[in-house]
Amino acid sequence: MKGPGVAEVERDAEAPRRADAVRNREKVIAAAEAVFAEHGIEAGIPEIAEKAGVGKGTVYRNFESKDELVAAILVRRMNRFDQDILDALESDDPGLAFREALHGAAARASDLSFPAGIYWAGRSPELDHVKARVRKHLAKLVNKAKKSGDFRKDAKAEEVFILFGGICRALGEAGEQDPKVWRRHTDLVVDAFRP
Repeated sequence: MKGPGVAEVERDAEAPRRADAVRNREKVIAAAEAVFAEHGIEAGIPEIAEKAGVGKGTVYRNFESKDELVAAILVRRMNRFDQDILDALESDDPGLAFREALHGAAARASDLSFPAGIYWAGRSPELDHVKARVRKHLAKLVNKAKKSGDFRKDAKAEEVFILFGGICRALGEAGEQDPKVWRRHTDLVVDAFRP
């Protein structure tokens, strides 16, 4: 019986490193979010590396700049919101599921003391991709809610994205962390789309 070829051995040897690299990248993103929240955007790479439990080289290999780190934090947050919307799409009550999806996102946002969106003015293909995915899933949820009679017939998913994004940005810039305030503003957004 013939043994594995060189290419197969190399692939097998690389697989754990790739998994480690993915884990390390996630650790760096989580650490950056926490460090920026505690020390501000001025915090340095050494603090982030220490918090993540990795070397500075690992941070620099994954992110060439703080801008890239902030973009990665935004991607992470948008992915969570996308999952909220996907969960809502599974519901038999799309109106209630829409409200709960926005409440979930608002609850997480109220707990964030680092409003990443304020510091991000650049472009990121990864962030553009996840935003497009969120918009697509949100459009499906809006259409489902329209069909069930829970949403205004003239409502558009882009309008939800703009209004909810607007309150997130405004409350984030204000440093608002009271979940009740976030919930109230979220309810105002949801109510704007009721028939």
